[in-house]
Amino acid sequence: MLVITHGALAQGYYNTMKMILGEKPEFSYCSLEDGDSSEKLEKKIKESVNWKSESELLVLVDIYSGSPCRSAITQLLSSEKKSYLIAGISLPLVMEAYAQRNQDLSDIVNTLVSVAKESVINVNEELIRSKCNVEDE
Repeated sequence: MLVITHGALAQGYYNTMKMILGEKPEFSYCSLEDGDSSEKLEKKIKESVNWKSESELLVLVDIYSGSPCRSAITQLLSSEKKSYLIAGISLPLVMEAYAQRNQDLSDIVNTLVSVAKESVINVNEELIRSKCNVEDE
């Protein structure tokens, strides 16, 4: 698994996962830093994983069509590795992807997208719905 983001967000996901797990998570990350060129980011991506290994690779990026996404696409297209790219990551998505990291990626990609969609919640509506349910009882 490789996480690629703008700024320090990828490292933040890594550090947060380390805090939650109590150990170093087994995934790579790299970031587009202020002033980095696309070429520099592509080099970071290339150095972040073993592109010649037989296993599949899940790549998570922060913004669809952003520089990290475009650079990941460039790297994935030049690789023979079976890869999956998901844009629009969140901590719940990173956590689920990590929990499922030993599963066949083709089986869990749609699940990951669903997890990401379900993790966005309008808390005000939930509180109102909760209050209505309590009053109805």
